[in-house]
Amino acid sequence: MAAAQLLRLGSVVNSRGGILGALRHNKRTLPNDQAHIDSTRTPLNYSLTGDASAEHVAGHVKAQLALAGIDTPRKNGVMAVEVIFSLPIDRHQQDTRQYFVDSYEWVKKTFAGELIAFDYHGDEGQPHAHALILPLIDGRLQGDKMKGDKVKIARYQDDFYLSVARHHGLSRVAKVRLTVAERQTVERLVLKLLEGDAVMLSAVWPFVRDAIHKDPLLFAQMLGLELPLAENKTIKSFVDICRSEGKGTFIK
Repeated sequence: MAAAQLLRLGSVVNSRGGILGALRHNKRTLPNDQAHIDSTRTPLNYSLTGDASAEHVAGHVKAQLALAGIDTPRKNGVMAVEVIFSLPIDRHQQDTRQYFVDSYEWVKKTFAGELIAFDYHGDEGQPHAHALILPLIDGRLQGDKMKGDKVKIARYQDDFYLSVARHHGLSRVAKVRLTVAERQTVERLVLKLLEGDAVMLSAVWPFVRDAIHKDPLLFAQMLGLELPLAENKTIKSFVDICRSEGKGTFIK
């Protein structure tokens, strides 16, 4: 099984720290935010949008909103759309910069608004990057529309696979219907591989552990594990799954 791409979309709302809080986390200047970070690897981090501080970028955003006549955004309004690109943990041993450069270019091509920050992290379990997009379009904040529903997110996933991920040896994230025994086997393999990983010592481990139990296959694909599954397992694309009339959808 080829290691799977992992692309997630989220929202930064005008509360819980807002854009400044997200920027401080991504630029490693947020106090008390070190539990899951290997500080010896933090020098490996870099930004593809320059070296401006979190405060400088947040000030730029405030100025752009003021120019658009938005002085007081609503409390829970979407101030930024965040796109997170992750690679399997074994890619720490490889040069991944071109993958994230290609991801950066894909963001600029795919999303309207302004890409205000693109920060790579090499100091956590998986090599990954955060793209923050100011969804200021035609003088209005349109984050919810930009992010879209599950079908739109599935289209982003497929387009990213075709444009970037497949060229770096990554597969689509697929959904396979597993038996109970297969799920338990995959879960054990994932947990075995994570033994000694920093994520197990972090404050978020209980939530990660629960997510692994709920969907061990996703983590197996993220980690590039070879799995002992039956040959006739059918793997569906994101679009197939979204169009399915089955019991539900699978979107991460």
